[in-house]
Amino acid sequence: MSDQNEPTLPEAPAAASRRQFLGSAAVAAAAVAGVPALLAACGESVTDAQPRAAGATAPRASLNGGRDPGATLHKMVAGTIGSAPDVKVPALEKGATTTYLQRVVTDNDRVGTGLATVMKALHKFANGTTVQVVVQSSLGRTWPARTISKQSDLVYAMKDALSTNTQHEGVLRESLNAGNAIVAVSKSSIVAFQDSVASDYYGNHLDIVSRGFSDVFNSTVSGYKIASTTRDLNRC
Repeated sequence: MSDQNEPTLPEAPAAASRRQFLGSAAVAAAAVAGVPALLAACGESVTDAQPRAAGATAPRASLNGGRDPGATLHKMVAGTIGSAPDVKVPALEKGATTTYLQRVVTDNDRVGTGLATVMKALHKFANGTTVQVVVQSSLGRTWPARTISKQSDLVYAMKDALSTNTQHEGVLRESLNAGNAIVAVSKSSIVAFQDSVASDYYGNHLDIVSRGFSDVFNSTVSGYKIASTTRDLNRC
């Protein structure tokens, strides 16, 4: 399903529609600012959707912890993507060509094609574990990724993917500006996904939602970078 024919996002806030972005008036008013400057003003930081180096001060280094990183990935997907009322994340299955298959189930076509566009389809871990992610309907139809021919296509795909997610607050308007990452905005909440078979050192994880989103998103789609951030609405 292609999302190429989306209307241009109106500049006037009075022209409100389902295609306008969520967020505070401060974000809309600062549309001319660069993403890093805007986030700094709001006490935010951007998390790239790509692997991070291990660090002593980080809540965790990656999803590669625990004796079973595939199970850890399931808990992160369930705690982030699965927070939408119309998205179900069933238990891991044994994969045919990978160690595991993780299904993400939704009957909402816009959410389905949006998730298929922005979610990473294959996860590979250092211990050899691999997980395939498939977004499908409850009848087993696989939702296709959208054709992304311009930056706004990916912006709207991200917005639709997380439109009903209770952990999500929109997409930064600056994401439409050429050269900027497509930045998904999450609430300042925590995802707890304790791995009972592993110690804290090996895989019991507690993390903010934006970091979780960054683990399950692609790092880029059609050459456009994807990132996520947590906004503290009390500071803007």
